[in-house]
Amino acid sequence: MSSADRLVDTTQIVSEFGTSKPRISDWSNNPDSGFPAVAHTEGRKRFWRHDEVAAFFAQRAPKKRALPAAVLEADQDELLTKREVSQLLGYTRTSTIDGYFRDRPGYFPEPDADVDGPMWRRGTIVAWVASRPGKGRRSSAPAAARHEVSADGDPDELLGTAEVAALLGYGSPASFSSALYQGRIPELPEPDALQKEEGSRGPGRKKWRRATVVAVARKRGVLPPADQDEHEDLVGASEAARILGYGNADSFISALGHGLLPDLEQPDGYEYRRGSAGRPRQQRWKRSRLEELAARRSSTS
Repeated sequence: MSSADRLVDTTQIVSEFGTSKPRISDWSNNPDSGFPAVAHTEGRKRFWRHDEVAAFFAQRAPKKRALPAAVLEADQDELLTKREVSQLLGYTRTSTIDGYFRDRPGYFPEPDADVDGPMWRRGTIVAWVASRPGKGRRSSAPAAARHEVSADGDPDELLGTAEVAALLGYGSPASFSSALYQGRIPELPEPDALQKEEGSRGPGRKKWRRATVVAVARKRGVLPPADQDEHEDLVGASEAARILGYGNADSFISALGHGLLPDLEQPDGYEYRRGSAGRPRQQRWKRSRLEELAARRSSTS
């Protein structure tokens, strides 16, 4: 298929040309942006001709944003909010930065601090602008390695946002900071300490005791309960259905949901997915418990 015949959707444009979905939306809705018109739609999904999209980015490639002298001469250690960073970069909304974190992990710098939301040093943003490629085609930077943090370390050790994000299952400190700022982690109390680095002009970095974070992780289901035996044979809905004589996992889950299996309403554990920042998706039951229930059901039938 030639470039003239090829159609690309928003996700493909983000991947190939290194932009973000909010920016594509801005360009597409602005008749003066020069972005090509939609060539095809399937429901709510839009497609553009690849050759026209490529020409649009090729035209933009020589242009590279230069920051005003006032920005370069200002205090480079001053911390800026996401809104202030967006304004500095000329973005019309903060969702462009959110799009970078969501669609291009590792491309935009991680926050330098978390003070009621993510914050960046002005110097961090200036350095990023100076080193980033132009607005033309570019590849995404590799995703930053996520911290691996043990739940079994010193309970009184103070952990920063990167370590807390990892223990609570978030993919990056930025996503954790955003969730914290939006009040989506009500179980996490105020920081146990604010540590200010020597020479830093900004406020201190938030720190929590490991024991505090581990307790929250267990409460949210990201870590198993402290009294759960990691060697216990726990099985999911499919195996539970087989043991109890149900045709499939769906029929077992349906019976459970309709209160037909009151002995199993409380699971023995969960399947824990690190990095999702979500609650457990699948319940688990002890095999021995299921076999005992199956034996009782068989004896009364």
